[in-house]
Amino acid sequence: MTSRPTGDGYLDGRVAVVTGGGRGLGAALARGLAAAGAQVVLAGRQLARCREVVEKIRGQGGQASAIDADISVTADRSRLITHAVDTFGGIDVLVNNAAILKPHLLMKVTEDELDEIWAVNVKGPVLLAQAAHPHLRAGGGVIVNVAAAGAFQTIAGIGAYSAAKAALVNWTSTMAKEWAPDGIRVNNLVPGPVATDMILPRDDGRRVEFESQMSAQTLIGRLAAPEDLAAAVVFLCSDQSAFMTGRSLFMDGGLLV
Repeated sequence: MTSRPTGDGYLDGRVAVVTGGGRGLGAALARGLAAAGAQVVLAGRQLARCREVVEKIRGQGGQASAIDADISVTADRSRLITHAVDTFGGIDVLVNNAAILKPHLLMKVTEDELDEIWAVNVKGPVLLAQAAHPHLRAGGGVIVNVAAAGAFQTIAGIGAYSAAKAALVNWTSTMAKEWAPDGIRVNNLVPGPVATDMILPRDDGRRVEFESQMSAQTLIGRLAAPEDLAAAVVFLCSDQSAFMTGRSLFMDGGLLV
């Protein structure tokens, strides 16, 4: 696969795969990549939601495709890579965004939950990157692993999630070092609190209280909207960050300062 040039759209003609693309942060990142010129493959457990995002992208003149895929499942990872290659002719960018939270205090975490969190948040992204590698290899490919502020600062109640994201950060460094000779750059995007269904309580009263508490912990004074991170992922996936690999880009509103 040959390198695809970038024009004014930064990612013109490039193919980007986004996992967890059916809602929240993943949907916003997919729309941002498409707006920058990428042909986007959205993968998620809920195909209908991915298709809704695809229709919005197409409605704005972009190119996108959807596939139902659970990245913790070997066969699904293989189908996803094959779908991207068959649909758009290759892969230039992989955004490992899919994740699960399962918030619990340590004494309530179960073995099954630990296994699921590890499978989706660590094993899935690592093995999907491995499967994408042959298609990225010759084209100066890019991998962006979506980490979390909890990987760098302990947060009570989400220890299993934070530990998994810390492992993904470590794996990012390994990927960057081992795959640099193949022309593949690998970086982390580190969001702070983002206003998505993944972290927001369903109860309206609790949601207002949660947003107020989390907003007060950031220097910006609010939660991020998913769209706030779109430009950051475009930067990491484009030639604008060509001299950056094995690093973390923090978009946390000053949470960790």
